[in-house]
Amino acid sequence: MSAEIEKTDVDDISTAETLRLIGRSLVFVLPYWKQLTVKLMLSLFGVVIVLILPWPLKILTDHVVMGLPVGSAPTPYPPYAQPLLDMMIGLTPIEIVWNIVAMSLAGILLIGAFGTGAASDRADGSLAEGLDTATKSENQANVSDSRISGLLGLFEYRYQLRTTHGINHDLRSLLYNRLMSLPMMRFSDVSIGDTLYRVMYDTPSISRVCYDIYVTPIVSIFTLVIVIWTTEYSFSAVPSLVATAWLAAPLMLFGSLIMTRITRQRSIAARKAGATTTATVEEGMSNIAAVQSLGAGNKQRASFASDSDQSFRRFRLFELMNLLMGGLQATVIISLVFYVFFDVANAIIDGRMSAGDYAVLYAFFFQITLTAGGLGAMWFNLQNSVAGMKRVFDIIDMPVDADHHGEEVLTQRASGIQLENVSFSYSDGSRALSSVNLEAHIGEMIALVGATGAGKTTLAYTLPGFVIPSSGRVLIDNTDLADLSVSSIRESVAFVFQEPVVFDDTAANNIRMGNPDATQDEIVTAARTAGATSFIEDLPNGFDTRLGQAGATLSVGQKQRLAIARGLVSRSPILILDEPTAALDPETENALVKALQTERGQRLLIVIAHRLSTIRSADRIVFIDRGKILETGSHDELMARRGGAYRRFVDLQIGATA
Repeated sequence: MSAEIEKTDVDDISTAETLRLIGRSLVFVLPYWKQLTVKLMLSLFGVVIVLILPWPLKILTDHVVMGLPVGSAPTPYPPYAQPLLDMMIGLTPIEIVWNIVAMSLAGILLIGAFGTGAASDRADGSLAEGLDTATKSENQANVSDSRISGLLGLFEYRYQLRTTHGINHDLRSLLYNRLMSLPMMRFSDVSIGDTLYRVMYDTPSISRVCYDIYVTPIVSIFTLVIVIWTTEYSFSAVPSLVATAWLAAPLMLFGSLIMTRITRQRSIAARKAGATTTATVEEGMSNIAAVQSLGAGNKQRASFASDSDQSFRRFRLFELMNLLMGGLQATVIISLVFYVFFDVANAIIDGRMSAGDYAVLYAFFFQITLTAGGLGAMWFNLQNSVAGMKRVFDIIDMPVDADHHGEEVLTQRASGIQLENVSFSYSDGSRALSSVNLEAHIGEMIALVGATGAGKTTLAYTLPGFVIPSSGRVLIDNTDLADLSVSSIRESVAFVFQEPVVFDDTAANNIRMGNPDATQDEIVTAARTAGATSFIEDLPNGFDTRLGQAGATLSVGQKQRLAIARGLVSRSPILILDEPTAALDPETENALVKALQTERGQRLLIVIAHRLSTIRSADRIVFIDRGKILETGSHDELMARRGGAYRRFVDLQIGATA
């Protein structure tokens, strides 16, 4: 698996594609525009509050501590802060103190105990996280913060959290539904672990894209405009302050732009490495019995250790970019501090500024640097989020089964199926079927027979539309599968796979998977027909017993009977069973074959089989070799053909068991 990462970790996303992905993400969250607008308004209100907070401190410093008469400070108050000063006219210093204390108490209740609004003081719901995409994504799925706290901050936090959860839920649901609709063959060469990683750890990227594009720029620009305007209005006596206010944002933004491409590359590599590690865990745990029985534990542990080390190494390279970005921003901030420090000190000494101005400048300086830094880092941080969204949209853009089918619906119960010159080749060019013609009707039991790799399963897969023929047609009641809706096909054709699948649920619900509306009587009847009641009734709670992860409490034969019962309980007129008796003992097999002979009275049964006892019971045997139908007929008819392919096959079977 690590080799796969090595081949693809240099993948990049162009700037044009980045912008396209951002635009597509914003279109996805468009239904939430009202909630996002409310969040934006709350954030802008928080900015206004934070920018007003330093001015009462200036009033206390100038007119209480320094004893300056109200209104005599050398720097003018901006219009939004002037009402605060007007309230203090005619008051004694102690009255000024009590007024500000009263306003502070009300402010603490409403907006919390804030002074500068620095990023470290912001109210957010971030959880403890590690230095990896997986744990960081948990915070992305719960993004919510506020520049203020108190009652308003709590409201903003909870409001945004609900919005974030809604957006993430919609995207995860869309991706999961899309995965459930993909052609079955899509998963034959793709790790389930990688798919899980995309659903759980890539989808939260939508949160950062959403807020970083829709909210952050507007709030940041609004903050910078107010701060720059206030600096020019109130502190024009110190030109370096005005210059600093104007230069901060461009310098921060330029620093982020020069690092975006390599950041995207390393983010993609980190995510792919993380997905590979997840896939290794999923593969090892899914096959734990084989790993332990073959003594391959050391090999599996070594594989995991290698993939895990690769994952952390890739993520450390990505984190290095964050460190470089932080160092660059810190350099800019320190340079700006040195640039204005002596000018501000001289202005206070010279009387061009008051001591109280220092409190305002301190708060405003942090607003400038933090806002400009956030604006500059926005494009930088988006590279990681866009990498995640690309992996999500790659799945969403894949064609699903419905894309290969029409919208027609069968208006009556299907009576048969037909293949006309059906051929199929895999993506590597190998041919699995060649000009297959076959017709079958309700009331028949047909056995598909042939050596391993002859094409039996591929032929069976064409009937429910699991694979689409390269040429030719598959018809149900003279209607091409290509014209039928997927739901109509699934209602007409049920498939029981050779490898039984059991869910961590009750025995009854496992059978009910074949028909969610099945009654208890139908479930019991299907179980009895499949020979499953003998072991189900011995379970602690009978049909209500949970079967454990992947049916860990059952034997292979019991799982097989449960899967057959699931197929039998379905009301599909066409039932396909792939090696239904492979894991059954002779007695259970004979009982099942008799039950299937009864069942075919109301269905078309197509059975892929190797056991002669199962094959003989079929009305018609279809012998397949190298993707072609060589012979059809009953067992007796085909055995009567001297030198026939089926007869040779049977003779070999008998010889192998002799």
